[in-house]
Amino acid sequence: MAFQIRIWDHCRYVTDKLHPYDEMARYLERMAGAGVSTTNIYLPEVISLDDYCRAAAAAGVAVETRVFPAWGVDAPVKRTLPEHDWQEMERRFGIRLAGTCANHPHNQEGFLAAIRKLAAEYAGRIRAIHLDFIRNDNALLLLDYPCQCDACQELYRRYLGCAVPDAAMRSNPAVLYKILALRNTNVTAIVRAARRLTREFGLELTMAARANYLNSADITAPPVWGLGPAVLEGQDWVAWAEEGLLDGIYPMNYHTDRTLFQSVLDDHLRLMAPHRAMLFSGVGVSSSMGDNSPAAVADRLEAIREAGLPGAVLFNKSNLYRDEYLTVIRNFAR
Repeated sequence: MAFQIRIWDHCRYVTDKLHPYDEMARYLERMAGAGVSTTNIYLPEVISLDDYCRAAAAAGVAVETRVFPAWGVDAPVKRTLPEHDWQEMERRFGIRLAGTCANHPHNQEGFLAAIRKLAAEYAGRIRAIHLDFIRNDNALLLLDYPCQCDACQELYRRYLGCAVPDAAMRSNPAVLYKILALRNTNVTAIVRAARRLTREFGLELTMAARANYLNSADITAPPVWGLGPAVLEGQDWVAWAEEGLLDGIYPMNYHTDRTLFQSVLDDHLRLMAPHRAMLFSGVGVSSSMGDNSPAAVADRLEAIREAGLPGAVLFNKSNLYRDEYLTVIRNFAR
């Protein structure tokens, strides 16, 4: 089977928001001409999914629709903290990170309803639904600032006997285990339900996976704030592979340091040894971690191909690929 090159897309190249089809068609034809087999479109920025699917079909490119837990949810419940905790987080880490709480039933139900609606409307025009941010965000900040929304407090009261566990309680290994287990249980329940929905409508289910699954090399400084560990965020993507919940896993291994990239890739190869057919390593062209030159991208694609994986997924935050990058894609996709 040919080595596949897939891309994450955001439609950031479209300037005519009222009539996006022509620009979408030109972009997708150009990418298809370079050998891209699949485009993974971020729904909040797609402008018109109907036009996008039509343009992709004309170019012969498969479409995966990328959604995340707050997408399609009316007034999603985000991480809840008292103001003094937010201020402390900002002093320590330079950010107030209030991601969607995956423990909250309102978010779970709303997200799954949105997936059902998407699948029902676009089955036959898209190949897969792609789960992005399918986790609690993020591990570095969750350790000291776990969510205190009403749903989380209800869980804490039941299992821990208090509404908000303090730092001393959270340092107890048994308590920490239970907090993480609850987090993983709730995110896994969403993935299982999404799997049932995609099967119902004849679609595949893929995901963007945190590069640091458990104990991989990581970068905790801004603007990265860590690439996991995924299991601390409720994203046990290796277990999901074991359970058969996914058709494709795309770890976001965007390292610009070649040694770090290889170290993380080696971890993924070991972890996914029985399931490598669904492993498409992410490669950063341009991301919050920096830029990789065409030669650096080619080097990473070669490492992925030599490892026997079926393909790679490119992330480029501008979505614009210079001819030099298209030449690299063409050389690997032919």
